[in-house]
Amino acid sequence: MVSAAAVPAPRVDPRVTRTQKLIRDALKSLLEEKSFEAISVQDIAERATVNRATFYAHFTDKFALLDAIVREDVAVCLAEGNPLSEADTRRLLRGVATNVFAFVGSHCQCRVDRDFEPQFESAIETELTEFLQPTFEHCTAALIGAALVGSALNWRHHAPKMDPSTIVAKIVDILVDGVDRN
Repeated sequence: MVSAAAVPAPRVDPRVTRTQKLIRDALKSLLEEKSFEAISVQDIAERATVNRATFYAHFTDKFALLDAIVREDVAVCLAEGNPLSEADTRRLLRGVATNVFAFVGSHCQCRVDRDFEPQFESAIETELTEFLQPTFEHCTAALIGAALVGSALNWRHHAPKMDPSTIVAKIVDILVDGVDRN
């Protein structure tokens, strides 16, 4: 029996990596110009200088592409400061929540529409739940993810000029101490 450590990771063709980067960068730049709803696969392919068949060889549709971009970007942001290394739950959640709000805040320039927002929210929640699972069981991680992402998106829409640290502190208090009717 061969141990998992002895099996080398499959080599990724650099052309595949390069093509996927072109496609991802194309969607990112298009999102700065128009809404996700208004962007077609043809627009993405043209901007990436690939044909539609090449696009579909890498992604099933524009929603899968957006999901991949958001999940990859949020994974990097969530790990900043290594919040899961905190022994204290309150500090751990504060670090994670701060990273979530920073990520959502950094995407305020994206044109929000009926297609983009649910996809954006779902991708962040999925990645956040997976990120939290080494520390929390699945249902708890999903609840924390939904609370943080929902609050961050609400802040994005209704109070983006408000310092998110106040909101983060309140959310963490509720998550750690529960809800008080006072």
